[in-house]
Amino acid sequence: MWQASGVRALVLAAGWATRLGPIAQDRPKHLLPVGATTPLDVVVDRLDALPQVERICVWTNDAFAQAFEAWAHERTCRASLAVASNGTRRLEERLGAVGDLARYLERDPCDEPLLILGGDQLFDAGLDEVARVAVHHAVVAVHDVGRPDLVRRYASVEIDADGRVLRLVEKDPAPNGTLAVTAIYGLPAEVLPEVSRHLAEGGAPDNLGHLAERLAGQGRLRGVRLEGRWIDVGSADEYARGRRAFAQAEAPR
Repeated sequence: MWQASGVRALVLAAGWATRLGPIAQDRPKHLLPVGATTPLDVVVDRLDALPQVERICVWTNDAFAQAFEAWAHERTCRASLAVASNGTRRLEERLGAVGDLARYLERDPCDEPLLILGGDQLFDAGLDEVARVAVHHAVVAVHDVGRPDLVRRYASVEIDADGRVLRLVEKDPAPNGTLAVTAIYGLPAEVLPEVSRHLAEGGAPDNLGHLAERLAGQGRLRGVRLEGRWIDVGSADEYARGRRAFAQAEAPR
């Protein structure tokens, strides 16, 4: 297995799950039950399986911090696992995914490749190829979701045979195919300054797909196909689909 030293991972878990309504009323969506596990456990398990990942930070808000700290206390991890808050307390204060990434980098500057994952997704595949490419190139995992209407929820993407992203459109109203961007990114250290530049130049702070659009437009983004199953636990119908698909998921360690 390919290995590199000094890869860091950030799990974004500060979202307020407004689309899930009462389903996530008493707990963060990242900790909703899926079989015997949770989306956050799936994400952290995949990261912890990478020997080159030394640090995993779960990035949340003040309202959810206690729940995540209790979760972290109950599980084991090979890598160093920490929970940190962006300092916000209410929905109206939310920073957005790009805003959260920028604030994390302000507090804890990074001089190694950084893997950035949403903590509210379920998937089978390992992250070895994403981590390998992220050493030298900005990279996003892409997945065939099977239906254009699902692509519209995320970002449409086209890649060539060498993995270069040719086109990426966040919340594309008319996608050409069924290939969608997942919330699985890798950025080498030299690309990380683009996060603050994106915001300083008026870029949207909410979805990471907006940052990906910028990098794709610069010809700096690669795509890695994510095989197996992938489900974003962001809406009631997708959460229900995830529970059906991953009903036999193993219990968190």
